[in-house]
Amino acid sequence: MKWILPLILLLITIGCNGTQVHQMAVGTMNNARVSIDSAEKVGARDVAPTEIKSAEDMLTNAETSLQSGNDERAYRLGLRAFLHARIATEKALALRQESQVLEAQAALELQQQATEDVLKNLEKLKSERDAQK
Repeated sequence: MKWILPLILLLITIGCNGTQVHQMAVGTMNNARVSIDSAEKVGARDVAPTEIKSAEDMLTNAETSLQSGNDERAYRLGLRAFLHARIATEKALALRQESQVLEAQAALELQQQATEDVLKNLEKLKSERDAQK
């Protein structure tokens, strides 16, 4: 009789942990799907197609694992899918920012050249004015 109560508590604890893992797997897989969608919205499929493909494959495998009852594997695959999607997103955003920096540098160089031209013209006008005096 003394061992029945601890056994029941152990089974309840194990059952609760299994439910938590299942919930974590489902939540992680949902986060992975959102991250994949976000990555595609910022153009990651063009920049990092292998990461997006890997994320989608892992998410599909996670869903299969969840359906077969392997919650822990589903959680791990969902997490990896999420991370691959985030990597793809960051690569796309970094490429976009790098492009913006290059455009800004080109615009700055054009402005600097225009400023130099204006200064040269100003010097030319000053020398012409001094020559007329």
